[in-house]
Amino acid sequence: MSLTEFDQELYDRNRRQEGFEDGVEAKAKEDAKKLLAMNILTHEQISQAIGLSLEKIEELTAELTAETVV
Repeated sequence: MSLTEFDQELYDRNRRQEGFEDGVEAKAKEDAKKLLAMNILTHEQISQAIGLSLEKIEELTAELTAETVV
């Protein structure tokens, strides 16, 4: 892409969208950690409720376990 083809408005819009998506994922992780700490739902239920993959829920479980050990 040459400099004359650069679209600042499109670039800004994409950056805002990326920031929004990052914020949504961060909030989902935070909510999942809270539910995991409550220990009343299965990993599958949390995955379905929050919209994160089961693998991500298991990663968060490992993070919480590591935090409590330290």
